[in-house]
Amino acid sequence: MQPIVWDRRKCHVGEGPVATGTEYNLIYWVDILNNRLLSRDLLTDDSGEIMTEENVSFALPRLNGGLILGTAHGPLAWQSGAESILMPTRADADGSPDPIPMRWNDAKVGPLGEIWMGTSAYGQESDRVGLHRITPDGLSIERILSGMKLTNGMDWSLDGRTFYLIDTGAFTLYSFDYQGGNISNQRTAMVFDPTFEEYPDGMSVDAEGCLWIAFWNGGCLRRYSPQFELLQRIDFPVRFLTSCAFAGDEFKTLVVTTAMGDNGWHDEHELAGSTFIVKPDVQGKASYVFAK
Repeated sequence: MQPIVWDRRKCHVGEGPVATGTEYNLIYWVDILNNRLLSRDLLTDDSGEIMTEENVSFALPRLNGGLILGTAHGPLAWQSGAESILMPTRADADGSPDPIPMRWNDAKVGPLGEIWMGTSAYGQESDRVGLHRITPDGLSIERILSGMKLTNGMDWSLDGRTFYLIDTGAFTLYSFDYQGGNISNQRTAMVFDPTFEEYPDGMSVDAEGCLWIAFWNGGCLRRYSPQFELLQRIDFPVRFLTSCAFAGDEFKTLVVTTAMGDNGWHDEHELAGSTFIVKPDVQGKASYVFAK
């Protein structure tokens, strides 16, 4: 199973692929530090690009066809041809502005329509790095976790009873009980060996409940069972894999974003920052959609 270069637009830090549209063929992803929202259709190859006013870390589909964009001081409810609407922010949740430069990082919509958003302090440490949640109506935000290193990949088990969350800087995958839009009972599911400097980044859960994790500086995707046993490894020609998402017909295509580098890291490979696809022998599942 070989990775295929699908989109050669080089991203400083490509992130957050998500499939949307009636056939899940329209893929959005972001180039965080270049303030770009990118798109491409798996079937038609039609592509697009939109510039944002500040760093943008995620794009989440909305039921009306728009997106929630994770701009650094947002997020924003975005619709093509309409004025963007500022949603509740970190300052609203925390009662004060960020003490140091910060931005959103990975994010996903939950089973009940709520938005879960991790944070990054641009390589610095801060007790403000953690996890926030916006209510399904889009009107309220709450801080859920603090004191993380770099809040990253997240997804849910097939039965919706377990929430998975990666802290990249801690080389750790956490799991939580999930019920009624809330998480509890935080526990350590996996700790990755830090001596290899292969950092767990973004992730997706497939239709068999297995976890696909992209590894920054690891040059690979790894698939783990629901019991956290390593089942498969797919190697890439580039070092910095950032995230992955299932897309297309029966979710048989895995879209994988990569980076040229960040915070002193740099990949000289000519394909660094490109977006890849692979065809695994397993189907994925649809992402949850924000209704407002």
